[in-house]
Amino acid sequence: MTEAELFTHYEKIYFYEQGRKEQIFSRLNIPLAVMVAIVGFYAIIISSDYKSLSLGAAIWFWVVLACSITALLAGAYFFIDALLGRMDKAVATPNTLEKWRQDLITYYADQQNHIEIVATEIKRHLYSDYMNCASITTINNDRKSSSLYFCNIAVIAAAALSAVTYAVVKIPSL
Repeated sequence: MTEAELFTHYEKIYFYEQGRKEQIFSRLNIPLAVMVAIVGFYAIIISSDYKSLSLGAAIWFWVVLACSITALLAGAYFFIDALLGRMDKAVATPNTLEKWRQDLITYYADQQNHIEIVATEIKRHLYSDYMNCASITTINNDRKSSSLYFCNIAVIAAAALSAVTYAVVKIPSL
């Protein structure tokens, strides 16, 4: 690949990863809603008649409820990691680039081909920015995707365990 092709490739990766980050954020709505629903379900479970359970059923009730709460807390941890995660790096803003370009023009003013030198430096800087920012964003997006996956697994486990806890209270033969 030529340097121009690599520049185009890094630029595409950068914008692809920016879009991917937005997709990850939009997929966080469902786990959040499910976590809120599970917390509401915990209120129903706690307000149930768990005090009338036999000793064995009461032990099962509290152990399964504790496991469910632990799974929900793990899901919340992974949710926060997917939401906040690590900070991405963005390419320089147009104002910053223009100020830097003006500074370079002033710096290289005594050179005979200062406009070409400045253009080369700006292109080199953008090449480096796209390459570095795309790499950082890719690594962060991979981590956020993994955290979202583990959040979903933990929330599913918490929901299943809370259903078992509810069944322990509502089915008297257990």
